[in-house]
Amino acid sequence: MANNKTAAFAWWCAATIFLSAFLLFQVQPIISKMILPWFGGGPAVWTACMLFFQVTLLGGYAYAHFIERLPSPSWRMGVHITLIVVAALTLPITPHASWKPVDGTQPTWRILTLLAGNVGLPYFVLASTGPLVQAWFSRLVPNRSPYRLYALSNVGSLGALLTYPFFFEPLLTTSWQGGIWSAAFAIFALLCGSLAWATFRTGRQPSGAMAEPDENERSPSHVVEIPSLADTPVLDSLAESDAAADFAPSDPPSLDRRLAWLLLPALASMMLLAITNHVCQDVAVVPFFWVAPLGLYLLTFIICFDNAIWYRRRIFSLVTIIAVLLLAITELESQLEELLAKFNIDFNISDFTGELLVTGATNLEALLARVNIIIPISDYTGDLIIEAAAYLSVLFLICMVCHGELVRCKPPARWLTSFYLMVSAGGALGGIFVALICPQVFSTHLELGIGLVATFMVAMGVVWDEFWTIWPVRHMWGKGVSFAGGFLLLLVVVRAQFENLNSDALFSIRNFYGVLTIEEMYEDDADYHIRRLLNGRILHGSQFLSPDQNKVATTYYNSDSGIGMAITHLVTRDPLRVAVVGLGTGTIASYSRPGESYTYYEINPNVVQLANEYFTFLSDSDAEVNILLGDARISMERQTPQQYDIIALDAFSGDAIPAHLLTIEAFEEYLRHLKPDGIIAVHISNRHLDLTPVVGGISEQLKVPAIKIEWNEDDHVGEAASDWVLLTNNDVFLEMPEIAAVAEPLEGSYKPIPLWTDQYSNLFQILQ
Repeated sequence: MANNKTAAFAWWCAATIFLSAFLLFQVQPIISKMILPWFGGGPAVWTACMLFFQVTLLGGYAYAHFIERLPSPSWRMGVHITLIVVAALTLPITPHASWKPVDGTQPTWRILTLLAGNVGLPYFVLASTGPLVQAWFSRLVPNRSPYRLYALSNVGSLGALLTYPFFFEPLLTTSWQGGIWSAAFAIFALLCGSLAWATFRTGRQPSGAMAEPDENERSPSHVVEIPSLADTPVLDSLAESDAAADFAPSDPPSLDRRLAWLLLPALASMMLLAITNHVCQDVAVVPFFWVAPLGLYLLTFIICFDNAIWYRRRIFSLVTIIAVLLLAITELESQLEELLAKFNIDFNISDFTGELLVTGATNLEALLARVNIIIPISDYTGDLIIEAAAYLSVLFLICMVCHGELVRCKPPARWLTSFYLMVSAGGALGGIFVALICPQVFSTHLELGIGLVATFMVAMGVVWDEFWTIWPVRHMWGKGVSFAGGFLLLLVVVRAQFENLNSDALFSIRNFYGVLTIEEMYEDDADYHIRRLLNGRILHGSQFLSPDQNKVATTYYNSDSGIGMAITHLVTRDPLRVAVVGLGTGTIASYSRPGESYTYYEINPNVVQLANEYFTFLSDSDAEVNILLGDARISMERQTPQQYDIIALDAFSGDAIPAHLLTIEAFEEYLRHLKPDGIIAVHISNRHLDLTPVVGGISEQLKVPAIKIEWNEDDHVGEAASDWVLLTNNDVFLEMPEIAAVAEPLEGSYKPIPLWTDQYSNLFQILQ
């Protein structure tokens, strides 16, 4: 009978922790995807969501830490069960449309408020469950370590992240996802509430900190004994050999150890968000690119907390140093090649690494083919995949070092809740630094460079700690040489990460939506003196500064581009009404004539500021120019039909695309504001993604003919190649000789893909 009760209690704890961890991390992509279109669809949306989750996790851990110190067991049980009930009453988690922002200002605080109002209390309860259940377990089973329950919780978290993009997201709408999650939370509430009641009834912990139980408290009347966990496979790892050490009496942890509990997780959290931002900026903000870095982050927790033997200090620290150095070499590629050329060494670093990768992919394909596994790995060796894989690999190594060192300084179980509180505080600290401090302090994305330098120093410190007493380092001359060599390598890493700080940018500014930079070129030549606006690394418009040319449409919007052809050849009875999604420099306004109306939808206040301060397309316009601040879809949803002649979608030329502007629902909204013979002009120029199948599928679904106009001449100052798709039912426009001469029908020119909707989009199908 005792063994049956033991097994039931063990399974109860495991099931509660696993389900809470699964729901804890499943809700993150669910709610983030729900609100992503409301805040522009940029990478910072996920960063702000992660900040909320990390801070709320800290709150849950703090609650668990302090509630365990309440003097009365009945109070502890009563408070927690009441909290669970109140959290369940706040369901469901799907936010109401009234939470949509009215403009693009203060997006971070609006996201934090929205999340607090919709998932705050349920998430808080879930966050507190892990440390609380482990504390309950250690109280009733004082001769067993609870730390591997932490690894079990991370397994549940990882399972939630892996199943979302491959199962829940493609099969269920976001409303169904929110409903199912809410129902699962109700089940969790019953499971956790009953476990809290059973723990209270079974045995009571003395007041104060989790003290070491004496022999009387270990009697069967006070605790659940586990004579053998062999009959409980899920928890057999809890019977580890060092369990006694975990519960041995000890002095309070030292200050330096507590600082390690805080700073190591802070570095790992900081790099998680910085690398996630970097990857999303180069592709798009979709759940897969959220969960891949977060999944690796959690995987390192699982590995390190499962057993200390998995973290090999020498191996992981050395490999981390090499990986960071390789990233530095790629950043300094041109400078290193110039240095080698001075010694008559002709060596192209990018060609060498590319050939090495292709050779490795080919050999791996052949090896897998021998066991009848056919995977076209060589098809995924483009620049984008290489860069993403490289940074994700570095993230894994960084987190292994941080979390491995964290496990090495974990405390006895009597300090368990304090340990988890500091770990969660470190995670929140990293999130606050990336999401709140960096956008206010830095004008560019410096957090990734800062994190890589800090990682290099931590890994170097681990290496020195491992090899400090090994010959020849133990000699003074060896210590001097190793220190000098390490310092030299550190300088290389620092130079690589911050070399762009010496750019000749006229002005740079950063906010929630990204980094904007103003540059000038050819200052010594009045005819070619030009000013440019860049968002990150992507050109978003330019203007000649000479009075003779400052009204000339440049870059993607010249007179031979798709949008230029649409504006100059569309015949209308009344003055033209044009809507543009994405302001940039306001170049399209250069086509305006008296009596016409140009309306810009722009979410980034900084873009509006720079377009007015550094460019004159808007102020020189002969038309009525209006700028609506906020997400285009939300703004259009709140408007009555505007009867536009042309709607130009110019939000996709950057590396990261707001996918919510390219769904069938979005185009239905555009058509609501378009005249029957109007034109939707979609700018699909993109370095990494071929958007033709996306727009083509929507064209077929809506039965609106589409043509593609390409402009490939970019040899002259102010020019840029561009691809535009024009959707229109205007046969007169489509049959114009000038249009027919430069346009190609879109139908049949692409490989069909599933239709993009607000519930489904797949970027892997359009990688180029």
